[in-house]
Amino acid sequence: MSKQYSSEHLFVKTFSLGTYLQGGVGSQHVILAHGAGAGMHHEFMQRLAEALILQGFKVSLFEYAYMQTITATGKRRPPARVSELILEHYQWIDFLAQDDSVWLMGKSMGGRLSSLLAQDALPSQVQGWCALGYPFDPVKKPHQLRVEHLMDNRLPGLIIQGSRDALGNQQEVKLYQLPNSIKLHWLLHMDHSFKPYRQAPLTLQQAIEQSAIWFKQWSQAQI
Repeated sequence: MSKQYSSEHLFVKTFSLGTYLQGGVGSQHVILAHGAGAGMHHEFMQRLAEALILQGFKVSLFEYAYMQTITATGKRRPPARVSELILEHYQWIDFLAQDDSVWLMGKSMGGRLSSLLAQDALPSQVQGWCALGYPFDPVKKPHQLRVEHLMDNRLPGLIIQGSRDALGNQQEVKLYQLPNSIKLHWLLHMDHSFKPYRQAPLTLQQAIEQSAIWFKQWSQAQI
């Protein structure tokens, strides 16, 4: 998939924290956060938003400040500290959470931050969180697992993971014994970005669409 993609289902809006994208209707609102290296205009994010909108969700996408700088300048830079990203994320949630039910969702880093925020005091509309490609193992630091906060998970969680994800494959994650409050779905023979290996039964686009279906089924079961 290309790095830039413009979906006809999403519309540009502005807030003091920056520009954001929004589309879809209904009382079920997904606040979608990007990963460390690709912002809200990346085709994966927009295709995912489209798939969620077609499942009946309202969807909002935003960018953290460091990514806004990348988008504006085209120059790469690392993410801010987790504490700073969480503060920004919370401010976006506080602004966007105007609906009956809000779901936090993110790709990779955005999913991790969604899961961290779910353990703190959030607006009462927030019902749960979903991570697509959760980064269990930090890059080049495989022994510093990001699972501690998941063991005391406060809100319902859903993780959709490629079975051959280098940051947490199916065999490894089973050993972590995550609590029952976190549901796992596996995309067979797919990597961290949901790109398929030769044996995969789904294409990348089909994986995105399947993720949206799984999320709808799971979220309906939580209400």
